[in-house]
Amino acid sequence: MATILCIDDESKILEVQRALLESKGYKVLSASDGPTGIALARKLLIHAVLLDFNMPGMDGNQVAQVLMKEHPALRLVVWSGCLDEIPESLKWFADAVLSKGDGPETLLPVLEKIVSGTHRGKKPPARAIHGATLGRYARPLSAELREGRSHP
Repeated sequence: MATILCIDDESKILEVQRALLESKGYKVLSASDGPTGIALARKLLIHAVLLDFNMPGMDGNQVAQVLMKEHPALRLVVWSGCLDEIPESLKWFADAVLSKGDGPETLLPVLEKIVSGTHRGKKPPARAIHGATLGRYARPLSAELREGRSHP
């Protein structure tokens, strides 16, 4: 199963992410800050990163820039409580930008699609869809993800 690296400065969020993702069969690595997450990505095989945006020190944008430079094929999901603060450049790099308020019912199907590698190719600019922003997807996926259908 895929390995997901969760980077968030809130330990309770990391605990919830670990429990949720492990219950779905993912191997989970946790980092409480950007530099620790980057170090883990340098040492281990990571299939996707679940990244918070608002963190002290290195914010999610800075972490994403390093990760994408060093691992261009790495799948990146920004899961944040403050979507309005996320710069367009991060939306471009991310496979998806989701609100923590949307909960696991939004996160899990998007993460599954991203980890499965169903959607590859040039990333178009991200656009908002029901509180979520999807970066690498060519069209809205919310209904299809909820129903478990894949794109042609």
